[in-house]
Amino acid sequence: MTPLERILATFEGKRCDKIVWQPRIDHWYDVNKKLGTLPPEYKGRELLEIYDDLEASPRTYRLFEPTIKVIQGNSVDMTTVEDEEKIVTTYVTPIGKLRGVQARTVHGTTTYHTEYLLKGAEDFRTFAYVLERQSFEFDKQLYEKISSMIGERSQPIINLPWASIQRLTVDWMGFQKTVLSLWKHPREINEFIQTIEDNDSRRIDLIKKTPFKFVNFADNIDQDLVPPPLFEKYMLPWYKKKTAELHKAGKICVSHWDGNVKLLVRHARDTGLDSLECVPPVPMGNVTLEELHEAMNGMVLFDGIPANHFLSWVSKKELEDFTKKILRIFSPKIILGISDQLPPDGDIEKVRMVSEIVERFAP
Repeated sequence: MTPLERILATFEGKRCDKIVWQPRIDHWYDVNKKLGTLPPEYKGRELLEIYDDLEASPRTYRLFEPTIKVIQGNSVDMTTVEDEEKIVTTYVTPIGKLRGVQARTVHGTTTYHTEYLLKGAEDFRTFAYVLERQSFEFDKQLYEKISSMIGERSQPIINLPWASIQRLTVDWMGFQKTVLSLWKHPREINEFIQTIEDNDSRRIDLIKKTPFKFVNFADNIDQDLVPPPLFEKYMLPWYKKKTAELHKAGKICVSHWDGNVKLLVRHARDTGLDSLECVPPVPMGNVTLEELHEAMNGMVLFDGIPANHFLSWVSKKELEDFTKKILRIFSPKIILGISDQLPPDGDIEKVRMVSEIVERFAP
């Protein structure tokens, strides 16, 4: 079987010849390529070539993200200005102006917010104007080009942006101001969250018509950012509604829960999701493998090996024992990977070692 055939069979409940090993190593690759510290055998080689050498399957959503284009409304002027230190995004509309700034990390491969677009509830009306006028287009030619490049190595998967209240907390407003707005301006924030969901619904309606089989809700769920009361009010109804729609369109639904989720995993089955991705078990997260397996109750787990197991201070024996344990517990309902990414200073040979363990494991 090819990796793609194994992935589809895992979700269809069919028997596979072996478990798919799908570690995310793109951040490791980006940083070490930038610093000139890739292992000698990988210098000058593309990321897919490294996956092939490791006998591993790539996670593809970063490659496919540009295939859904956001089209701004005629009366909205959006500009993005970048340099080596920051990215400045500005929206100018007839009713107001918004500005957000993201700083580049020390290696320039990722970013973090230093100025959020929304400074307070007073900005909801302006950004609602932007969101209500956005439309979406699917670049089929780019999709086919990327799919051809990937071949049978993996499944095409498309990311949705952070949904509902998570978009405010993580991307547009920040945690503190979102919480303050929930307290001081409940009507305004709930109206704006509805605008966000309407915007996302238009994106999802387009995705239903595309060849993508896998849809990832890239929500970065963590109980400290979206505790149970907020999860139950905002995220759970959204998941239920949209997974039902996507299932009707023949899609498989995954969500990125890469934080502390012990208080939330009891809702995993209720969401309608087919799979959770990147859940970090103890010692990185706060949920054990046994608790996660019980709560997921037949759902497919993407990933599961804590990223710190690939650092130098965790022995290869400890990594081997953990890998064999998670395979015993979750097989055949698992696409094995790293929760969340191989760190830039992680040991790539440990990735190869897991490939060898997977090769010997009988699902």
